[in-house]
Amino acid sequence: MIKRTGLTFWCAVAAVGALITQVSFAADGPPPRTGLWVMQKLPDNDRALHKFESDVKASRDLSGVSLHILWNQIERAPGRTDFTTLDRTVAILRNAGMSYQLCLKPGTATPAFVYADGAQAFQTQVTNPHRANYGAPIQIPIPWDPVFERDFTRIIDQLGQRYASDPLCRSVVLTCANFLSAEMHLPKSPSDLARWRSRADYAGRLLDVYKTFTDEWATAFPRQEISLHVSKVLDLPPAFCERIIDYGMTRYPERFSIQSCQLTGRKEDTGVMTYDLVQRYRDRLHHGFQSLAGLERPDGRMGSVEMAALNLVHAEAEYWELWHGDGFSLETASKAARAWKEAKALGYAGYKNKLASDGNRQQ
Repeated sequence: MIKRTGLTFWCAVAAVGALITQVSFAADGPPPRTGLWVMQKLPDNDRALHKFESDVKASRDLSGVSLHILWNQIERAPGRTDFTTLDRTVAILRNAGMSYQLCLKPGTATPAFVYADGAQAFQTQVTNPHRANYGAPIQIPIPWDPVFERDFTRIIDQLGQRYASDPLCRSVVLTCANFLSAEMHLPKSPSDLARWRSRADYAGRLLDVYKTFTDEWATAFPRQEISLHVSKVLDLPPAFCERIIDYGMTRYPERFSIQSCQLTGRKEDTGVMTYDLVQRYRDRLHHGFQSLAGLERPDGRMGSVEMAALNLVHAEAEYWELWHGDGFSLETASKAARAWKEAKALGYAGYKNKLASDGNRQQ
């Protein structure tokens, strides 16, 4: 069990001369993530790479970058990986002394050769109206398909051989059974659910997949945080997520972490399944949150920075992962850092009262 208060040691990263603090982690590994992080897609051209380098150099409030990598971006033929762009991206972070997380996405980003090799596909379509390809036909591999498991294990191992020794590589996302994101979502329209239910013991098979890849990620990256992005899985109850969390917590108590990617600033998030899961485990596991889209948008979809900070301090979050546009906006990142700092100083009740008195608390 983790004691998150009263345990601090200092870890010097000689390669970059940076000092990393506030740790309650395995002595031979990087510290857990803290502070503001930002989501970043792997740049796909030189212009995007130069823009990323400029953004990193200009950032003042960020503690790290979560690199989202599509599997089919780096491996188009079995065993023939191309890490050129990823190496160049990581080099920018190393030059800046910036910590990073690796988030490798299978799901719809599974390379075509996996299916050509015999992996069974699950055909569906995009149902998220916020996505540009809404309604488009897509496919993912059946998570327990042996060909998929073999090929995904291979790329995880190769990533580990290349980046696990880097002290700036602080975390990896526990991906395996995914759809359009790194969360635990799978296609779940009524017709999709009917097809999942037609497969014998799909819950037990999914649980085995998560156990297998919890161990696989932890083995390939023996010093890093293993971050599970919790979410509703098909028609399964929250207890399904808890069984996976309990497994990871038992096997890797100092490194396993959970993240809710559904942080909002619209209201208090109590009652949201993933938020409540974090609250349930917050004293036993490292944990944090992601704002999946821009805060303070004109349409009000994600709400305010202040309400998001209230949700963070209520759950005693260790880190806050901002959407790309917010994280690399000097103004928004600074505002988020200030709000979160104030919320932590006042505490949940005090900050809640302040927002109410300022007219900024949303019900």
